[in-house]
Amino acid sequence: MSPADREEHLIAALLELADPAGGREAAGPVERLAAYCLGLPGVQAGGVLLADEREPQVMAAARDDAAEDLERVQVELDEGPCRDACRTGVGLTDVPLRHPDARARWPHFTAHALEKGYSATTALPVRYRDRRLGAVNLFHQHGALSRREVTVGQALADAVGIGLAYRQDLHGLRDRTGQLQTALVSRVLIEQAKGVLAERLGRTPDEAFALMRRYARAHQTKLTEVARRIITGPADSGPFARAGRG
Repeated sequence: MSPADREEHLIAALLELADPAGGREAAGPVERLAAYCLGLPGVQAGGVLLADEREPQVMAAARDDAAEDLERVQVELDEGPCRDACRTGVGLTDVPLRHPDARARWPHFTAHALEKGYSATTALPVRYRDRRLGAVNLFHQHGALSRREVTVGQALADAVGIGLAYRQDLHGLRDRTGQLQTALVSRVLIEQAKGVLAERLGRTPDEAFALMRRYARAHQTKLTEVARRIITGPADSGPFARAGRG
């Protein structure tokens, strides 16, 4: 691939990965991030961890099962360069796994990685502004990745971060909209029941509401359910029968 073709390919990849709609249905942005990073010269294998409020999850691993196993080791043992990049949002470049510092920092992970035949790793955070969304782990031999390949890998990870952050915000907005809609429907139902009960018992709306709330607490029932019973139930029987009857 010529330099011009490679630049064009990179631009297309960045636009695709930043697309909040997720692009092709057959593969999500996280899987595509792993695939693009595996195309970088010198990369032998790689995987992606996606941060979660409760725990990190292995979202994509490519090229071989060994890389996926190493990603899972980092989650299960809570150690490794990808875990650190997730936590801090700071990348770790061309870390020699045979070095005593790496062995001391991640004793279990380095043992597993060296056993699989990888002598170095590069962990790049998936982030958007101050939000730490995950990390991509590139396994390679020490010194095999140039500064340019690391820069390109981080650009790809940042592009995914933009798309993921937008999608998280959109999902949050949808959730809040749904909650507000539910609250509005409940409020309308309760107000309607207050009017029905006030007319039925010859009380004020505030008095009717107090009766509804007291009944709901005494019977451990949601206020909306009490309101629904008042509106749909018989007016001449039950706990809220019309004044002067039953």
